[in-house]
Parts: sequence; structure tokens; C-alpha cells
Amino acid sequence: MKAGILSDTHDQRAFAEDALALFRREGVGVILHLGDVCRPDTIVAFRDCGIPLIGVFGNNDYDKEGLQAVSGNAFHPGPHMPEIDGRKILMSHSFDELQEEIGEGGNFELILFGHTHRPLEMRMGRALIVNPGEGCGFLSGRPTCAVIDLATMEARIREIRPGVTGDAELSGDAAHQPGKR
Repeated sequence: MKAGILSDTHDQRAFAEDALALFRREGVGVILHLGDVCRPDTIVAFRDCGIPLIGVFGNNDYDKEGLQAVSGNAFHPGPHMPEIDGRKILMSHSFDELQEEIGEGGNFELILFGHTHRPLEMRMGRALIVNPGEGCGFLSGRPTCAVIDLATMEARIREIRPGVTGDAELSGDAAHQPGKR
């Protein structure tokens, strides 16, 4: 199964919908949103898309009730620890919220966070650590998301390009990959 990873959409409904279109083309089986949706209507298209959504609240998600209403109660306080397709996942909006759980000795195969607006893909022990960057494109000028194959644990940072059927994959410095540790 593939997972679509999105964070920091910051009211940018059009980019969120373009990310959803990218996830559909990729055939993802679940979407994980790492917070800072902001206005709940930003993700209204996700409600009836047929792909399960799991999210964590970000520091700018002030209307938690509205977000729960539009998402079908899909959002949780971070850190949240779902198991998806046999993979133990640790997800939160901010990396700082993950410190205690990461220190438990490698209990997770996939660690996800947002907040920094910078894409990141790296390995630490057996864990794949991914920040999909910013779904809004505010800081970089390039909205991004990630697609992770949970069978192979391979991640790709993808640029969200409105109205484009072929999507760009970021590489090198654009998808910061510090290597194995």
C-alpha cells in the first residue's frame, strides 16, 4: 500500500486538492496529514474521496471542532501512533513532539512530521523519517507532499503542480537527504 503524506496546507485549498489528485494518480490507500490545515474547508474534498484520512493537529489548527467535522473525526493530538499495513508509524506536526517516543529504542518503522515547511527524507536505524515539506508553498514557492510505498519503505518527495497530469519528483538538495545514520 502507498501512503500520501501532506502537511502545512495553511488554507491553500487548491493545492490541497491538487495533492489529492496526485495521490489518486499514485493509487495511495491512505492519506496522512501532519497538521496546519488551518481552515477546515481546506480539506473538504478529502471527505468523500474514498481514501481514508488520518491527521494530527498542528499549532495553527485553531478550529479543531470544524476540522473534526469536515474530516469525520480523522484528526488526533500529536504524537499519534497508528499501525497501517503492518507498519508502526509515529506522526506529529512538530519534530519536538516526537522526542520521547523516538527515544524508546526504534519502535517505529516510519516517523513523520511537518511544521518546518522543508522536505526531508532520511533513515535513522530501521526508521524512515519523512517531512513532506509544505503543501502551501509559502516559504519555498514550491508546494510539496510525499508518497511512501509501505511495502518497500521507499519515499518520494513530490512537487504539487496545479493542473498538471505528470508530477515532478524532487531530488538532491530540494528533497534534503542527509543519508543514513
